[in-house]
Amino acid sequence: MKKKVILDCDPGSDDAVAIMLAWFSDDIDLMAITTVNGNRIVPKTTENALRMVQFLHAGVPVYRGCGDPIICNEIPSRKPNLPRVTLNDCHGDFLPLPEAKIQPQPEHAVFYLVRTLMESDGDIYVAATAPLTNIAMALRIEPRIAGKIKQLVIMGGAICGANASPSAEFNFYADPEAAKIVMDTDIPKVILPLDATWRACITEEQCQELAALGTPAAKFAATMSQKRIDNLKVNDISQHNFDLRHTPGTVASAVLYRYDNTMAPIHDALTIAYLIDPSVITEWVDANVDIEIMSGICDGRMVADIHNTKKGRDPVTARVALNADAAKFTAMLFENLGRK
Repeated sequence: MKKKVILDCDPGSDDAVAIMLAWFSDDIDLMAITTVNGNRIVPKTTENALRMVQFLHAGVPVYRGCGDPIICNEIPSRKPNLPRVTLNDCHGDFLPLPEAKIQPQPEHAVFYLVRTLMESDGDIYVAATAPLTNIAMALRIEPRIAGKIKQLVIMGGAICGANASPSAEFNFYADPEAAKIVMDTDIPKVILPLDATWRACITEEQCQELAALGTPAAKFAATMSQKRIDNLKVNDISQHNFDLRHTPGTVASAVLYRYDNTMAPIHDALTIAYLIDPSVITEWVDANVDIEIMSGICDGRMVADIHNTKKGRDPVTARVALNADAAKFTAMLFENLGRK
């Protein structure tokens, strides 16, 4: 039976690949796409989601969501780079697809989430590949949706590594209060942090092989993936001790690992790959997860208490991925995007 999935996202090059993977998978029933401020302001992320749906002839409804974080950008000095209006990064303002002729649904994404989840039998998975503002606002409006989500699969955070500040991953950094609201619920949560997504990279050679499959989806995914690799070249990621290699069975060892410039992660697509086949994640840790919201150098940092010493609530609040099978991940892209 297909898994019913709502994809909450901020397209975005890696979100675009996630949308395609979800649409073409025989294991996913993509019910809707909800958009939020993140990689770009919400008018742009919504337009990009619509462009993807139009490109795929998918007929998946798109719901426009929150245009601002819950509170963090009320202090300009706290998040001086938000909202993201235009940047020279791996996403660009708009996906290189024709302008959307279709329109988003009139209902706000937050109210769609509340209504749909409350009317469900508790069988809907939510894949969250963006700041968690929509999810947190839905929880504030109707806390009972926490008991209606089959599983919340989150791309966000990091145990070791960061990409938006010295200590935080972008999705949690962009709305720390929202991330904390979500973490403090009893929703069954799976977190795919940078620790896992950076171990599921696609190489330049694989981009060429993907494009050679010849389908529109495969060629577009190859273009988006190559753009991500090119961006890392511009920023010379090979000179950064970005991540920590860890020994199987442990959380991390102090062995620094240097990535080269011929590969890049497709972070958000790993959430869909996990929903298709959970074995794409090869190592886990059960942890009590919290989010730092007190500003400063650690603002937005995910704190994964792997010893589960935090008191006052259930000791384990999420499963956190530590490693991923890159070969299996790329094989899923080839299999699903090469079909049509």
